[in-house]
Amino acid sequence: MIYAEARCLVWVGILGLLLGGIGTGACWSQDEPLIAAIRVEGNDYISAEAIVEEVAEVLKIGAPYTAKAREAARRKIMKLGYFDKVSVEREQLAKGVVVVITVVEKKRITRIELVGNTVITDEQLREVLFIREGHVVDDSAIRRDVSRIVDYYSQQGYMAHVSDVQVTKFGVVTFVIEEARIEDVVVEGLVRTKQEVVTRELELQPGELFREQTIVQQVRRIFNLGIFENVGSDIRPGVEDPERGVIVAIQVEEKRTGQASVAFGYSNLDDFVLVLSLAENNFRGKAERASIDLELFGRTSYEAKFFEPYLDDKGTSFSIRVFDTERRRRFVGGAAVTTAEDTFEERRTGVNMSVSVPTAKTSRMKFGFRSEEVSSSFLQGVRTIGEGSFAPGAGQDSSGGVWSGTNLGEDISSGVGGYDPGALTDNPGPGDIRSPIVVAAPLHPGGQLASITLGRNSDTRDIPTNPTAGGYTDVSFEYASKLVGGDVDFQKLMAERRMYKRMGGRDVLAGRLILGTSFGTPPLFESYSVGGTNTLRGYKDDRFRGENMLLLNVEYRRWLSDKLAAVGFVDVGSAYGGEFPTVVPGFSIPAEDAKFDAHIGVGVGLRVVTPIGPIRLDFGFGEDGSQAHFSFGHMF
Repeated sequence: MIYAEARCLVWVGILGLLLGGIGTGACWSQDEPLIAAIRVEGNDYISAEAIVEEVAEVLKIGAPYTAKAREAARRKIMKLGYFDKVSVEREQLAKGVVVVITVVEKKRITRIELVGNTVITDEQLREVLFIREGHVVDDSAIRRDVSRIVDYYSQQGYMAHVSDVQVTKFGVVTFVIEEARIEDVVVEGLVRTKQEVVTRELELQPGELFREQTIVQQVRRIFNLGIFENVGSDIRPGVEDPERGVIVAIQVEEKRTGQASVAFGYSNLDDFVLVLSLAENNFRGKAERASIDLELFGRTSYEAKFFEPYLDDKGTSFSIRVFDTERRRRFVGGAAVTTAEDTFEERRTGVNMSVSVPTAKTSRMKFGFRSEEVSSSFLQGVRTIGEGSFAPGAGQDSSGGVWSGTNLGEDISSGVGGYDPGALTDNPGPGDIRSPIVVAAPLHPGGQLASITLGRNSDTRDIPTNPTAGGYTDVSFEYASKLVGGDVDFQKLMAERRMYKRMGGRDVLAGRLILGTSFGTPPLFESYSVGGTNTLRGYKDDRFRGENMLLLNVEYRRWLSDKLAAVGFVDVGSAYGGEFPTVVPGFSIPAEDAKFDAHIGVGVGLRVVTPIGPIRLDFGFGEDGSQAHFSFGHMF
């Protein structure tokens, strides 16, 4: 209780008598008694001092107590929002009145309950709420918190609504949450493509919780099939349960997947090449890929490929490539070998097959087999056995080797065989000649290659053909042996890592690292090769060859429009180490770099989107000068 007393001054009374009673109204009036004290009743959480302070401007000690002041005080206290009811009355005293403010406080929140939430915890949702235990039950605050719960679900990629809020007489506030679940998934827009092509890529099942991020991932997977121009989604209310159910509609727009093309290519090895291609990326409407390619002029090659994305319902894929291809290769650059030319034609005929099995959402195991017949080159090297020299030029017999000599000499062990000079005759045989021996033969021996490969890859790229985020990792081990049908025995271990990071807008920073090493004695035609369009730009193709490989590529890609991108790049790497046997007895060809030596190429390029696919034009500068490179698609 708060009491305040008011007294009329004696001098005021005397002055009033002297003035004939004019001043008596200054102290009190029978109609408007003066406020002598203010008392607050019914409050529990809110202090009386706070309530009195709130009405201090309209209820003042010593001031008249009027109906207007009483109503103003009641409104002010109600506006505080803490009370269900407020009354302002008076109690008569001998001198003045006591103003009695009686309040009925709103219910206090004793506990907050959350019902129906499964993917978001109670603790997470309580952090979102404004209301707290001990607060008054405020309907407007509760309504705001209902919206905050719905918004928080949306921020986490889910859909939900609060179907009810219950407040008990004991102050327990319960939010009843209805989380949206998928009622059905429909696919719209298919013409040629089979329904199963899309549905097998979807991991959405009726009854599971709706999550926006999952929908985005599924849409991206369908788009990455490469057979649709556009893929989108539409979320609709459920039919059976409009409150909690949603229907996910996958909307696709098919594109032309059949392609017949005529193209020209150029490289410093092959010059101009005419490419005739016939391809279908949605063969039989099942997203199977089939193609036939023919290359003429600079090289002559034939190739047929087929890819089956789903051998079973688990997503096991199968690919096969049958080929008879020709490629102009470069000899080991910089080696201490004198030849008339440093390029030769390499022809490979055979078949490659692989099976890829998914092990997780973004990773697969790969099992491969290849069998290839590799031609030997017409590039001749000449060695003089016994004099320790190597020079070009010699007559060639039908077997590809030349034996000649004119002087007598001591017995020489050359790896070709010892000498038994015998007697000189008018028609001496090879064993009767005592002289240095000159041998000429192909320096790039061919042979039959057969190998099996075991590998594992992980792919988190957003769009494999034009990545802006994510990465790709591939590790493989290849075992080539006579046991699987080849002529050579060796093993190769290779690892590759690619990473992509969006730098703001459409700019992308891309990087690739490749490591490779060999075991056993790999032939020259299976050596690692660095240099050229797809490895080390600014250098000729096959510029560096060796039994080991280390390569780093970094690109900054800036899209100037939807059809044109500018690229700046830095390439660092080499193929190094090892010696490659030839058919010349006792002679092998060493790699130019015995150990790793970082060769650097820098340059700029353009990426142009065309109806036949993206075209890549690069101009690089290296240690040997500059090189222009032309190809299709991104380098990695």
